[in-house]
Amino acid sequence: MSFLLRGTIAQQLFKWSQGRESTLSTNLLAEIPPEIELSDYRRLPSSGCESPTGLLHGEDLKAELILELDIFFERLYEYFCAKGLRCIIIKWIIEILNVTFMVFAIGFFLFVDWGALGHLKCGVEALELGEKSCDLMKVIKSDPLVPFTFVKLITIGSMVILMTYGIINFVKFFVKLRSTINVRDFYYNCLKVTDLEIQTISWPKVVEKVVLLQKSRQLCVVKDLSEHDIIMRIMRKENYLIGMVNKGIIAFPIPCWLPGVGPTVSSRAHGRKSFLMLPKTLEWTLNWCIFQSMFDSKFCVRKDFLTSPSVLKKRLVFVGIAMLFLSPILVIFPLVYMFLRHAEEFYNHPSTASSRRWSNLSRWILREYNEVEHFFRHRMNNCTVQSLNYLKQFPTPLISIIAKFISFIFGGLAGIFIILGFLGESILEGHVFGRNLFWYTVVFGTIATVSRKVVADELQVIDPEGAMSLVVQQTHYMPKRWRGRESSELVRKEFETLFQYTITVLLEEMASIFITPYLLIFVIPKRTNDILRFISEFTVYVDGVGDVCSLSLFDFRRHGNRNYGSPLDAARDVRSSQGKMEKSLLSFQSTYTSWEPSQI
Repeated sequence: MSFLLRGTIAQQLFKWSQGRESTLSTNLLAEIPPEIELSDYRRLPSSGCESPTGLLHGEDLKAELILELDIFFERLYEYFCAKGLRCIIIKWIIEILNVTFMVFAIGFFLFVDWGALGHLKCGVEALELGEKSCDLMKVIKSDPLVPFTFVKLITIGSMVILMTYGIINFVKFFVKLRSTINVRDFYYNCLKVTDLEIQTISWPKVVEKVVLLQKSRQLCVVKDLSEHDIIMRIMRKENYLIGMVNKGIIAFPIPCWLPGVGPTVSSRAHGRKSFLMLPKTLEWTLNWCIFQSMFDSKFCVRKDFLTSPSVLKKRLVFVGIAMLFLSPILVIFPLVYMFLRHAEEFYNHPSTASSRRWSNLSRWILREYNEVEHFFRHRMNNCTVQSLNYLKQFPTPLISIIAKFISFIFGGLAGIFIILGFLGESILEGHVFGRNLFWYTVVFGTIATVSRKVVADELQVIDPEGAMSLVVQQTHYMPKRWRGRESSELVRKEFETLFQYTITVLLEEMASIFITPYLLIFVIPKRTNDILRFISEFTVYVDGVGDVCSLSLFDFRRHGNRNYGSPLDAARDVRSSQGKMEKSLLSFQSTYTSWEPSQI
């Protein structure tokens, strides 16, 4: 890849900029093409060669051949992320305990007589009515299945599925334990990295050690492994999904009001707008129906898979129908998990109701080719503060005025009750409209806390262009329809579909359990030809690696875009959208500094 730009010129070229200076980030701007949105990189590509330096010869090297390199490298990466054997074992045990606890939590709901619980009187209220102290055991049913209702059937079904999942995890624990120990031995004996050192060593350093090990031990007999080869193996399936999202293959002609709908994608083929949509449940089903089925034992895309769209359609419809029947049961899992995970947090910290996180769709829009999970997660975490700051650039004076009034009233009432509590704790046991003052103090305090989060910060500097530029330095995402319109309501709304309230993300994931069957049965089967065409046109065979998404190969001759610094310009239909391939290349090179791109 000798034609790649190098040195200070390339460092200046691959930065994001905009037309006018910003009060927040004047040092980031330069007179460069507005299509580029990248931050500084420690090192840019230089010419070199990743071709084999020579196959290993001689029997005395005692080379160990690893047949399933994809699985091996995936386990190597998982072991690194888990930070050692001890952490992995503890994590597995805790996961099994979590499932067990959720089974008991769901089962507990069957034993509670909720009608009797609502009429149960305790404490001062019981004394005032002349009743004995309440006995909570009275609301526990001796026969929880009488009368047997549909809701109880759903609850029992969810418990059975959850217990099955727990048993499978328990068996997998022992099945995978041996292979995990083998990976630990590989780290210790071959890479000379102990479980203590793995806590602090970087992933690029681990990959570099594996590449150096290839020179003395044949992990791959076809060619010398490079950092690029290893990561392409680890992310073989993920790169295809990133490409499908980037090229608008996972965009559907669905109503814009459906929960989880993302940015629009113009479809020239259908003459109408489609919307990107990829909730967790849809991601899992597409992974099982497509990515887990498309490769053979040699990591090549199966010919019969590409030539049989009817088979894929039937598989999608079958999974959709199965999910449709199971959806009432499946929805209980996220509901119970959300309650157990967030109820205490919201009770003690009501302000968390206004916290935000990246949606599942945004994670696949923003993730780059060959970017492993933990690097992507760090990049997104780094821009959380800047993303929140950008959304603060759109104050709503009317809502802020009302929120100030609400926080003043309810905060004042909560303060009065607290003062009364200091004067005498028994005062708070007094009842007003059937509730004691303890209850009102908690409720009023929660309302005041949430309303204060809505009030605009009076010290906030309004500069949406500068705020967005700081976000883009991490996300590397700046669609043309956003440029020059950072202060518009259109950009804000679209950005909010990617960076959502936590409660919105949770509710949309629950709703997706019912929406995904509809997509699998009626919508996605109509796109199977497009999906298979993408896989066929964007697949290339690499010696020693197998079939990979060609966009992850950083092939400028095939997918280059001059607007993003490529010396070659490919046809529009085969270029990556918004220069994702070019940006991915620079990100990869800045992360794996010992990697040298090959000549193309």
